[in-house]
Amino acid sequence: MPIRQKIFLAALFGLMLGLSYPPFPTGFLAFFAFTPLFALIESTEQPGQVFRLSYAGFFIFNLITLYWPGGFVHGKDLYLMTAGASLLIAHPLFFFIPVYLFTAARKRLGFETSLLLFPVFWVSFEYVHSVTQLAFPWLLLGNTQSYDLSALQFSSLTGVYGVSFWIVSINVLSYSIYANLRRKRWQLADWKPPIAIAGVVVLYLLPKLYGHEVLKNYSDAGSPSVRIGIVQPNIDPFEKWEGKPDPQLSILQGMTADVARSRPDLILWPETAVPYYLSEPRHSVQLAMIKQQVDTLNVNLLTGVPEIVRYPDQASAPLGSKAFSDGTAYETFNACMLFTPDSGEIQKYAKMLLVPFAERVPFSDLLTGLNAAKWNFGLGGWNVGRSQTLFAINLAGKSTGGREIKFSTLICYESIFPGFVAGFVREGAEFLTVITNDSWWGNTSGPYQHIEIGILRAIENRRWVVQCSNGGISGFVDPSGHLHEATTMFARGVAVADIAAHKELTFYTTFGDWFAQICSIITLLLMLGFFGKYVYSRSIR
Repeated sequence: MPIRQKIFLAALFGLMLGLSYPPFPTGFLAFFAFTPLFALIESTEQPGQVFRLSYAGFFIFNLITLYWPGGFVHGKDLYLMTAGASLLIAHPLFFFIPVYLFTAARKRLGFETSLLLFPVFWVSFEYVHSVTQLAFPWLLLGNTQSYDLSALQFSSLTGVYGVSFWIVSINVLSYSIYANLRRKRWQLADWKPPIAIAGVVVLYLLPKLYGHEVLKNYSDAGSPSVRIGIVQPNIDPFEKWEGKPDPQLSILQGMTADVARSRPDLILWPETAVPYYLSEPRHSVQLAMIKQQVDTLNVNLLTGVPEIVRYPDQASAPLGSKAFSDGTAYETFNACMLFTPDSGEIQKYAKMLLVPFAERVPFSDLLTGLNAAKWNFGLGGWNVGRSQTLFAINLAGKSTGGREIKFSTLICYESIFPGFVAGFVREGAEFLTVITNDSWWGNTSGPYQHIEIGILRAIENRRWVVQCSNGGISGFVDPSGHLHEATTMFARGVAVADIAAHKELTFYTTFGDWFAQICSIITLLLMLGFFGKYVYSRSIR
C-alpha cells in the first residue's frame, strides 16, 4: 500500500474516532472507526511505521476530543496551556499499548487470530489506563454511546468496559468480513457472507433490545424521595483565587436563600466554591456565616472547599506533606464539607483521585521535590485524600420515615473512574453527587463530555447522579441515564429536583471491574506465553 494511502487511513481513523465522542451526537461512527486502523496495520510489516502512523491517528483523535484542557480559548494561563499541549503530545502514546499487543500477537498467532483478540487487548488497555497515578480514563470507548441510552443499559452488568468491548468487537467482525471478501476467500453468492453479516447485526441489536426493555420497565417507585437544590454561581475561576472572597460568599448565600424557597433537603455548591480554608481561625467569621444560614434555613449544605491539616513538624507528618518556613508541616486537600442544621459536626471528604500535573504531580509523595510544581491559581500541589466518605443526612418527616439517607460526593475528575465510583455505592451511597468547576476550559467540549460521563456512572450503579458545576453544566441524571434540568454554560442560576434514594446493588456495583480484569488476565497470560516461548527459542539456539 502506498504511504499516502496509509497516511489517509491513519487520518480517517483519528477523525472518525474523535467525532464519535460528545458533544458530537455521532457515536455510531465508533462502530466503524477502527476499520481504517486494521487496514493500516495489516498492510504494514515494519513496527516503526506502524507506531508512527498509529500515533498520527491517535493524535488526531486526541486533538478532536482533548483540545480543551489547555484553556487555549479561555483564560490562556501559561502553565495551563503548557500542560494542555503536553497532554496532546504525550497522551496518544498510551494508545499504542493495544496496538503493540496486537502486533506482538500477530507475530505468533497471525493477523486474523490477533484481530479477534483485539477487543480483549483494548479493554485491558482501558483498565490499566485507569489504575495508576498517570491514570486518565476520560476517553473510554463506551463513552461514545452516551446519547444512545438503550446501548448503555447492559453496563449495569459489565461496566463501561463491556460497552467498549462490544464496540471494538463489531469493528473487528466487520473488518473480517470486508477482508475476506476483498481477498476473494468468500464469494457474495456463498452462504458465509450473509451469515457473517447477520451475526454482526445480531451482535449490534442484542444489547440495544435488552436496553430497550430496561428503559421501558424501569421505575423509581417505592424508593424514598430526596429534594436537592443546585447552586450554579458562575464565578470566573481565574478571578476566584485572586479576588476578594467575601463577595463570592455573598453571591452563594444569596442564591442559596432563593433555592431554599423550594424547601430542598440538600443544597449543593460547586467544587472549591469557598476559596479559602474554612477550618483556619482567621476565617472563623465566614464559617460562622455559613453555619448560621444552614441553621436559619434548616437545610443541609454541601460545598467544595480547600482544606488544610497542620502537623507540629515534618517527622509527625505523612509522606508527601509540605513545610512552612518555620518548619511546621502541613497538607492541603481539594475537599468538600457537609453542614447540617443545628449540629456542630462538619462531615468532610478529601479528593482521592487528582488530575495528573494539574492538581498534583504524579509520584510527588515519593519524590517530595516535585511538590514545588504548582498552578498559579491554587489548584496544584494538593495531597491525596485517604478514605471514601459516606455522608448522612436525616430527612425526618419525609417519606423515608425519618431514617438517614446516605450519599457520597465525587469531586470533578473522580467521576470518570468507574470502579472508584462503584466503591462508594458498595459502601452504602444511595445517590451520588458530583461537584465540579469546568469553567476553566470555556464553552468547549470538556463540560459537555463531563456531564455525559455522569450518565455512565448512573446506569452502572442504578443511582441518581446530581452534578453541580460552577459555570455549567449542572443537572440531574436518573438511574436509567436520562438527564434532567440541565443548565447552560456560563449562566448563573439554580435548579431543584426530586430524586430517589436506592439501596439495591447492580451486578457491576457488586463485583466491580470484573469484566475488564478478566480481559487483563487473558492479555497478561498471552504476553507471558509469548515471552516464555521467545526465551525458550533463544535458549536452545
